[in-house]
Amino acid sequence: MTASDIVIRGAREHNLRNVDVTLPRGELIVMSGVSGSGKSSLAFDTLYAEGQRRYVESLSTYARQFLGQMPKPEVDAISGLSPSISIQQKATSRNPRSTVGTITEIYDYLRVLFARVGHGHCEKCGKPITAQSVDQILESISAIPEGTKFQILAPIVQNQKGEFRDLFADLLRQGFVRARVDGEIVSLTDDLGLKKHFKHTIEVVVDRLTAGKGHRTRLAEAIESAIRLSGGALLVVRASQPAQESSLGPEIDDQPVDNSGLSQLFSAKYACAECGISYEPPSPQLFSFNSPLGMCPDCTGLGHRHEFLLERILDDENKSIAQGAFQLLGPFKKVGRWRRHLFEGAARAIEQDCELIEGSLLKTPWKDVPLQAQQQFLYGTGGRHITFAWRHRGGIWKHGGAWRGFINDLHDDFIKGKNPMRRRQLERFM
Repeated sequence: MTASDIVIRGAREHNLRNVDVTLPRGELIVMSGVSGSGKSSLAFDTLYAEGQRRYVESLSTYARQFLGQMPKPEVDAISGLSPSISIQQKATSRNPRSTVGTITEIYDYLRVLFARVGHGHCEKCGKPITAQSVDQILESISAIPEGTKFQILAPIVQNQKGEFRDLFADLLRQGFVRARVDGEIVSLTDDLGLKKHFKHTIEVVVDRLTAGKGHRTRLAEAIESAIRLSGGALLVVRASQPAQESSLGPEIDDQPVDNSGLSQLFSAKYACAECGISYEPPSPQLFSFNSPLGMCPDCTGLGHRHEFLLERILDDENKSIAQGAFQLLGPFKKVGRWRRHLFEGAARAIEQDCELIEGSLLKTPWKDVPLQAQQQFLYGTGGRHITFAWRHRGGIWKHGGAWRGFINDLHDDFIKGKNPMRRRQLERFM
């Protein structure tokens, strides 16, 4: 017998009578005997039952309510046995976010393991991600073109629920007056009234500067303050448009921060020294398909997505769009006036791109429409600005916008629609 062996003493479950046995760990063990000799009583009702009971006792109260309370088997002592688990699927679950891993909390341990023990590598050069010094961050920010206005922000709350009244009061006592809450610049003196059941992201505005040689000392102080406040990270947000200088100095006006790539993250704890790229420190939420931080943006963590198939929505390729080539659109005479004017505006823009004759996109049989025009009609024209003309009794009202595409509009209708009948109708074409 070795210290790693599993030792059973005084097993009395069912027809067992004070059985003592030593099982070597890491070996394939076969229990044989006539029917009724106690093979199952020893293997399942004694050994496995005790291992599973130990595992269940290590879980939270939430997990134990699903697994139930395991009775202690009739045995004097079992040593060397690790917690074990075996789950029998008796009924299917309709919740795709509930799995064996989430119910038993094994998934929680794995997420913590990857977040706390894992070593990250730069996606660009492949080298390990290490801490970035304040001097390195300072040099990177100093490379911003001179005259560019920017803000130094300290991220302190990321995707967490709460009202954060005490946090805002504490920030005011420290001398901070502005913050970016859920993408909008706000004043900390206002009653923000955040909903406590919603998740929020809060970044404190540490300083507002203009890039140039004369502000290096002030920039260094702002970097150190942001790192100290956030615990190791800061955001540099450049102004999306020129702002007027105030009497207090070269600062930029308050404005909602856009998502056009003007924000840059710097981390004193998690950055690539070779490429100068900073990353979000790994957290358990980044490895969860049930968290917005970790879920796939395409399938939202469900592992599958619905896509429209052209061969299903295309009813007759010999017809034009206006004649009803698509089942979910129908003939133009049955389409509402507002929706029709959007199709007409998009058609004019696509005809210009593809050098088509005026009106040919909507009136030409689908099979004769050039492939480029087909793709733009179905999947959009990208970020191109399109002018739409709405005709009414008082004249023509023109408004601008983008064309996302016929299939993309159907997909939005499926995702955002609350009518189950409409969703089931669309699923037939997906």
